[in-house]
Amino acid sequence: MTRKNKKGSTGGDRLRRREQLPEGSPGSSSIENLIVIGASAGGHSAVKEVLRELSQDIPAALIIMQHMPSTPCFDASQFRLKDWFQQATRIPIVRISDRERLRMGVVYVVPSGMFVTLRAGILHLVSYDKGSAPVTTINILFESAAKAYGDRVIGVILTGLLRDGTVGLKAVHDAGGLTIVQDPEDSEYPEMPTSAMKDLPVTFCLKLSDIGLALDLLARRKAVLETGLAVSVRTLRERVALLVRLLSQSTKNPQTYEFLSTELAALKLDLRSIQELLDRASAGEDERLFGK
Repeated sequence: MTRKNKKGSTGGDRLRRREQLPEGSPGSSSIENLIVIGASAGGHSAVKEVLRELSQDIPAALIIMQHMPSTPCFDASQFRLKDWFQQATRIPIVRISDRERLRMGVVYVVPSGMFVTLRAGILHLVSYDKGSAPVTTINILFESAAKAYGDRVIGVILTGLLRDGTVGLKAVHDAGGLTIVQDPEDSEYPEMPTSAMKDLPVTFCLKLSDIGLALDLLARRKAVLETGLAVSVRTLRERVALLVRLLSQSTKNPQTYEFLSTELAALKLDLRSIQELLDRASAGEDERLFGK
């Protein structure tokens, strides 16, 4: 029997990859999920690793706040984060312009020397003097995202020094969003992840290699189209193992635990259907070879 969800789509529908919404199309500015990623020292490579594991059809907008060094020997104008990150993904990477509208299926990079806030789906850039105050650009982004999108936000803190991101991640948590921190033991610079986890029950503490896959899965919990575990055979085994790990860490978050449990049950049904198809195909091949 074909399994249907509450919107009438079948398991086969869930395995179809959703078309990316073109700019200016109806619904292109309707944000189902907002992923905000904060990183500092060591973050250039870490963010690239996360982006590498994201599906092109991920139902989310992403904003990356990467601290850039302010040392004289580092010329930020010559280090183009947009081009660097684009090497890792087919998702469009955009360097934010002031008053740009946030769109689904796009990764936004904050320019060096700027911080960004969100109001009514519009990105607002503000410059700051790096030498006048401690860097809190990640906190500003995360707090603004939490206020604008509430439980649709997934906040991620990666490798880095100092404490930026700690207050912002708490704002995401308090708004009902999900929080992910790179495992300090897996971080090139563990100070920022360690600070973010202090006195905050983060939803997930994950190795860098798991974060991209986790985001690709968790972003679908509030998607209009239930794509679920619409993955290629190449990543299916890794995602099943990750799903089990996420379940073990989500017992204190009932809604997320329920979502992941439903995904696991759906996966079992999908795998059973796939096995039945393989058995039928094998039986047909045997009949052809042996003239049955």
